[in-house]
Amino acid sequence: MKRLSIVIGCAVVLVSAPVAAQSNGDDYTPLNSRIKRKNQFPTEPRRTFDFKKTSSVSKKRSKAMLGQFSRCLYNRSNERSLDFLAKTDFGFHAFEQIGTDGGKLAKLFGFEDCLGRVADSNNSGLALRFFPSGVRQWLVETAYFDRYPDEASWVKPGNVVGDRSYPLSENVAHVRVAMDFADCVVGQDPYTSDFYFRTSTGSDEEKQATQELMPSLSACITEGQQIQLNPSSLRVWLGEALWHASNNSAPAEADSSEVTQ
Repeated sequence: MKRLSIVIGCAVVLVSAPVAAQSNGDDYTPLNSRIKRKNQFPTEPRRTFDFKKTSSVSKKRSKAMLGQFSRCLYNRSNERSLDFLAKTDFGFHAFEQIGTDGGKLAKLFGFEDCLGRVADSNNSGLALRFFPSGVRQWLVETAYFDRYPDEASWVKPGNVVGDRSYPLSENVAHVRVAMDFADCVVGQDPYTSDFYFRTSTGSDEEKQATQELMPSLSACITEGQQIQLNPSSLRVWLGEALWHASNNSAPAEADSSEVTQ
């Protein structure tokens, strides 16, 4: 029996479902999912939400102060931001991993200037503590929405997603497990994953998207394994998977090993 619990506020949604044991060979993800590595996207991905609704939640997100701040960081230098994302991965936890420190990185991306700009535009004070994982999270989100502001237009039915590279966390088991799970979910239902990533925390749209994702979330868990996620963690995981897939997918007849970020 496999179990997945999604914590929403004070409530816990628990899904349990039996699944036949499967081989854990190279053809499948380490999580033993039913999504083959070399053919992740269904030939006809589900499109649960209409684009008008997707556009609506995107506008709400763009008005949030944190969204304005991360967009300011990204816009200071798109090239620098993309280079940062290429040098890090989900396991980024210390600035020293990329040969810098918090102060230098804040100066490089203009944190102080961006905080001031956002505070002035909202006629409000703004204080923010930042951590390595948070900086990557902000830039992944902003880079993804900069390229795909209204919808997951990068999704092409039948495409193959190339294998991940881990510049910092190649041998970190929990990082690989989290990303394999997220990649599997996006492979099963890229449109709903994209919609979830666009929703605001605690919104009705987020709760609806969570319910829509339940079949895919459950299908990507190994028999006998339990994963507990809160909405914020799920958002980060799916964001990483969406960013990877959108940069590393190609038609099935192409060699996925040649797809570059």
